[in-house]
Amino acid sequence: MESRPSPLPPDGRPCAEVRDLISAALDGEAKAGTDAVIERHVESCGACAEYRDGAAVLRRRLQLRPHTNDAVEVERLLTKLHAPRLGRGGWTRPVLAWLGLVIAVQSFGPLVLGQADGATTHVARHVGASGLALACGLLYAAWRPHRAYGLLPFVGALCLATVVAAVFDTIDGERSAFAEAVHLAEILGTFVLWLVAGSPGWERFTHAVRSHWPGVLRSTR
Repeated sequence: MESRPSPLPPDGRPCAEVRDLISAALDGEAKAGTDAVIERHVESCGACAEYRDGAAVLRRRLQLRPHTNDAVEVERLLTKLHAPRLGRGGWTRPVLAWLGLVIAVQSFGPLVLGQADGATTHVARHVGASGLALACGLLYAAWRPHRAYGLLPFVGALCLATVVAAVFDTIDGERSAFAEAVHLAEILGTFVLWLVAGSPGWERFTHAVRSHWPGVLRSTR
């Protein structure tokens, strides 16, 4: 006997065609009027209605994961985002702003007057410009702490170069260690900027220390 084709639903559309439309609608690729065609079909076709509901549930499960209070995952995401830590009472931002102002005042003489110990006017003004740029960076990070992480590489490199130059000047006898104390504000500013930026690298450092010498450092969390 020849098998008879399954009767079409009252809307006259094959189920295979409607199921393709259902998939396209769930993917957001359906054309205008598709929803109405699907609704007319599923009103009289229980199998396609069940297919649509099952496909919708499956899509939601693939798109969304159940929320879990995973402390390790939360810590990983916070570390990746480099969230700023403002300290108790938010003291780091006012301190950072104050250090920025101190460095700006120190840069006034070299930049405007061209005066710096043992330097020509040209060199003094370059030193003053660098100092003012550093001051502006610290003040901006105090105003917008979420930008601190991006400023940290530049400020850190500038501070390191300044410290190295100061050490060489002291060794060569060009300047005394007391005279080089003028750079203390820059060193402190870099440190406070690192705190505001979320102390990047500190967790990794403490983890490495604890793994080699358990009990030396307690967790900072």
